Amino acid sequence: MTISAFERQKLMLRRGILVALSATFSLGSTAYANETPASGYQVEKVVILSRHGVRAPTKMTQTIRDVTPDAWPEWPVKLGDITPRGEHLISLMGEFYREKFQQQGILSQDNCPAPNSVYVWADVDQRTLKTGEAFLAGLAPQCGLTIHHQQDLDKADPLFHPVKAGTCSMEKAKIQQSVEKQAKTPVDNLNQHYLPSLALMNTALNFSKSPWCQKHSADKSCDLGQSMPSKLSINDNGNKVALDGAVGLSSTLAEIFLLEYAQGMPQAAWGNIHSEQEWTSLLKLHNAQFDLMARTPYIARHNGTPLLQAISNALDPHAASKLPGSSPDNKILFIAGHDTNIANISGMLNISWILPGQPDNTPPGGALVFERLADKSGKQYVSVSMVYQTLEQLRAQTPLSLKEPAGSVQLKIPSCSDQTAEGYCPLTTFTRVVNQSVEPGCQL
Repeated sequence: MTISAFERQKLMLRRGILVALSATFSLGSTAYANETPASGYQVEKVVILSRHGVRAPTKMTQTIRDVTPDAWPEWPVKLGDITPRGEHLISLMGEFYREKFQQQGILSQDNCPAPNSVYVWADVDQRTLKTGEAFLAGLAPQCGLTIHHQQDLDKADPLFHPVKAGTCSMEKAKIQQSVEKQAKTPVDNLNQHYLPSLALMNTALNFSKSPWCQKHSADKSCDLGQSMPSKLSINDNGNKVALDGAVGLSSTLAEIFLLEYAQGMPQAAWGNIHSEQEWTSLLKLHNAQFDLMARTPYIARHNGTPLLQAISNALDPHAASKLPGSSPDNKILFIAGHDTNIANISGMLNISWILPGQPDNTPPGGALVFERLADKSGKQYVSVSMVYQTLEQLRAQTPLSLKEPAGSVQLKIPSCSDQTAEGYCPLTTFTRVVNQSVEPGCQL
């Protein structure tokens, strides 16, 4: 078989792109998610709290447009919506989970899942609804499974957003105190802590030549760290909290760059990010903002209580379900939510992680995976891990399998004093930790 010069050129170009991508983000240190439970343990049930797939930016404010002289790329969907590529990437995760769960014995090898064995609950946004559908398309293709969600798609689902939904509220003074305790410094000192990352953001944006800089700096030599002091914005009687200034803005911009890269855009960040180290430095700003706005314990408890209770009840065979239509018969429970939800749960349980090969701590399609295990005596445990696609896997749309697995980091819950050497927490202890972590006024 012969190929034309044009086709040969395309093939060489494709190989060159893959080599360049591999050089940009190393996967050498990644832990993989094909591990079976430790000897003597059997998986009984899995609860997956997943972020939605790759989406367009949720906002494109005038400030975002003005901090760079370059034009932002066009997206194929509306602001905030998952892209077709984002759906495909989620379906690849679904395919990987299918192989993993078949290996663990909680999903049929040959047939569609037994009735009621798989249950999906999604938030009301297009990106979360489509994520639930894409997960099922990968996990159980052509099996006719459907997702579940709140009936009114125009209202906030209190499972994911209890403060926004009015289930409970926060106090302004306690928010300020808690955030500064989490930051270990006054918020207006934050820029000093992240000067190297902000300097790199200046370069990525070409900020000194931006319309914002031309308008606000007399000598036209401004930089983000000096021009935009960080401050905490608390509105709506404490129910709307934001980090304004250089770190908060750069958090949004760094995430947009990562989404561009995962979307496969040829020139993510206008081609101004050149190495794994630069990606990691820029995403430090995003991870820092999430640590303060979503993982701070006071904020996390108020926003994460319903979800953590739903997860805990789903793992406990004797507890009543918090999700309409779900049942103890569900072997696999998939919850399609947001990065903020994952961060809330991590803050409540005081667990944190670094993801090899992925600079975003809560990346598109990434998930907190809770497994209920039983030992030979029947004693039950909970295993927690973060499962995700590396930046390279997102960019290359890598098909995932047990031979080419997703990344995974096993997590330990600090408050679980009697966990096993593998990090498995006895179910009774996990339930007690959850009950001690929740905010009583925010329960559904």
